[in-house]
Amino acid sequence: MIFMHLAPKKQRLFVTLALTLFIFGRAAAPCFGSDSGLLPSRGMQPADIAAAGTTAVPVSIRCEEAGFQLYRAGEPYYIKGIGGQKHLAMAADAGANSIRTWNARQAGSILDRAQGLDMTVMVGIWLSHDPSDYRDPAYRQRKRDDLSRLLAAHRNHPALLMWALGNEINLQGADTPEAWRFVDELAQLIKRRDPHHPVISVIASGRQALENIAAYAPTLDAVGINAYGTLSDVRAMIDTTAYQGPYIVTEWGVNGHWEVRRTDWGRPIEPASAKKVEYHIKRYRENILSNRDRCIGSYVFLWGQKQERTPTWYSMFIENLPGDDPLAVACPTVDAMHFNWSGLWPANRAPFVAAMTINDTTADSDITLMPGEAFVARVAAADPDNDNLRYVWELMTEPSVLGRGGSYEPRPDVLENITDGKRPMLELSAPAQSGEYRLFVYVLDENGHVGTANVPFAVSPSHTLKAENRHSTTGNS
Repeated sequence: MIFMHLAPKKQRLFVTLALTLFIFGRAAAPCFGSDSGLLPSRGMQPADIAAAGTTAVPVSIRCEEAGFQLYRAGEPYYIKGIGGQKHLAMAADAGANSIRTWNARQAGSILDRAQGLDMTVMVGIWLSHDPSDYRDPAYRQRKRDDLSRLLAAHRNHPALLMWALGNEINLQGADTPEAWRFVDELAQLIKRRDPHHPVISVIASGRQALENIAAYAPTLDAVGINAYGTLSDVRAMIDTTAYQGPYIVTEWGVNGHWEVRRTDWGRPIEPASAKKVEYHIKRYRENILSNRDRCIGSYVFLWGQKQERTPTWYSMFIENLPGDDPLAVACPTVDAMHFNWSGLWPANRAPFVAAMTINDTTADSDITLMPGEAFVARVAAADPDNDNLRYVWELMTEPSVLGRGGSYEPRPDVLENITDGKRPMLELSAPAQSGEYRLFVYVLDENGHVGTANVPFAVSPSHTLKAENRHSTTGNS
């Protein structure tokens, strides 16, 4: 009211002074403890959204003195997420609050299921990994049209947390100015039609992709980063780039199959499930929670089962056990995430499987057998709750068709199943045909849990099966 009674010159002076104080006040509050720059609050605030008259639950990322903070419905929200769309009730019971999808094909269904469990969804929007598509007007228009329909259908769903444009387009060649400019265009389209939810893009961890996002996709509210064995390096890497915003760890877990030691014939050696638990506990504490000034949450991979070099490597559930076993059993990594999210272990835990050997030899010894040779496999296993244990064994060929960047990979052929094991050992004969094989063990308790281990071995009459590059750390392939 005092402003209305001032002379026009004084009114202009008052406005100028107020704007100056506002801008100075914003610059005086750093977002995080570094000298990489200052950022404004990202996304609309609750009062703005209420005024807009939408039924969406407002989500925003704000730059505050302690760092970046994600808000949902005006309350701080830290992402405790899963990658996958199965076993959602178990995820909610374990303390998870969000679900990540890689595409939007079943967006409506997963949003509805999440809402029923008081969870949210980061909806993925698949983008091409082919750099030529981003120079193709027809492809770009098709993506605009698809995105417009998606926004019209789901932008006001109460379970929607944010949108994720693409997954690792930098990994297979689309880390180009044209690609990132188009990502930025799509982010602007989303913000025009849905100002209530943040927009990110997901990359395979890499400095150049972050530099390109800073230069060509400034509309993004955050960046999703997929990292496994290199998760401990992510924060330092981000801090050395021009990218100044927050990030989400959108995939993480055990070391990737491209990051581990290989046999002499080139097959990756998978850790037993007890070692996977160690990875999940340590990495969540040291590489995710310790970076909360910039890291606003994470999505563990994979809350389900998939074949990727083996059917157990990334799988947190086993859904295809041999014989007449239950459709799905939970691995010890589910227990680990229950502890990470809630601070407590579940009432009943999965069996502890520390190691597996063939003829008392570990996989690191590059086991080679003669065709038809008899051998003995043993597994070191125990149960934290003293449950009775059962041992299911499976002998498979190694995969001959390999996926790339997480793409579909057919499950290898099964040569033999032993489903009635009561002892932690197996006497078996090597296949008669030369080749590459892997023996798996599934250690089951009586409460829907399983521990796993496997050993790759070769069958060769001359014991000379070799391959170059025993170690491979060149990328996610």
